[in-house]
Amino acid sequence: MRERFVYFMHKGERIVGTLHIPDRMPAPAVIFCHGFDGNRIGDHRFWVYLGRELCKRGFIVLRFDFRGCGESDGSSESVTISGEMSDLKAAISWLQDKVEILEDRIGVVGHSLGGVVAILTAAEDERIKAVCTISSPSSTKIHENAAKNILKVNIEEFMEKGYLDLPSGGRVWRNFMVDALKHDILGSVAKISPRPILIVHGTEDEIVPVSHAEELFDRAGEPKEKLLVQGANHSFNQWDKYWLVVDHVARWLEENLR
Repeated sequence: MRERFVYFMHKGERIVGTLHIPDRMPAPAVIFCHGFDGNRIGDHRFWVYLGRELCKRGFIVLRFDFRGCGESDGSSESVTISGEMSDLKAAISWLQDKVEILEDRIGVVGHSLGGVVAILTAAEDERIKAVCTISSPSSTKIHENAAKNILKVNIEEFMEKGYLDLPSGGRVWRNFMVDALKHDILGSVAKISPRPILIVHGTEDEIVPVSHAEELFDRAGEPKEKLLVQGANHSFNQWDKYWLVVDHVARWLEENLR
C-alpha cells in the first residue's frame, strides 16, 4: 500500500488531499467527504484510520479538504453546500483521470454535512455508484434549528450580522445558510436508487438526532441499508463504536463496489 499527498486545481484554487493506493490495481475507489468546518484527517483521525483500513481491503481512497477547509485554498466565508458539491465532482474527475479505477466503480462516504454533499451530488452525478452517510441530517433546516435552539441565536440578528461564531471556534457565514436552504436532501436521496445507500447513525447523536437517519432511510429507494449504533455520538469517538462502523462500512463497500 502507498499513501501520498496530492492536490488538484478547481476554479483557480488548490484542493489538497491524501491518496491511498492498494497493492493490487486497478481497484474500486472511495472518496471521503468531511463535515462542516472539518478536514480530511477528522476528529480523532476518523478519516485516516478508515482510509487505511479500506486500502488494506483493496480500495483506492481519496480523502480531501473542501475549499475553505483544512489545507485547501479558499476562505471559510466562501464555504457553501453548492461549492462542496462542485468540489466533489472535481475530485471524481481528477481521480478518474489520474488513477486506474476498476470499471469506474466509485463510492462516496460522507460524515455529517459531508453526507449531505454526497447525497445531493449522487442525485445529479451517476459516476457515483454507492453512497454511505454517517451522522447526516435529512434537512438543511437543522442548521437554523441548531442556531435557534442550541446556541440561542436570534436568526434575524445573525442574518444582519452576517456570521455566527460556534463553540468549536468555527464560524457559520450567512451565505452558507442562504445556500443551504436551497437544497432538498430527502428529494435527492430518493433519486439515488437503484444505486445502493448505507445510512449510519448513532442513537445518542447530540447534534443530528437519530430521527434524521430514519427519515433518510424511509425516503431512499432500494437497495438500502441502515446501521443504528447504540450509544454512539455524532463523531463516533468511542473506539469500540468507531471500529464497529469501520468494519461495517468496509464490508458494505466490498459487497457493493466489487
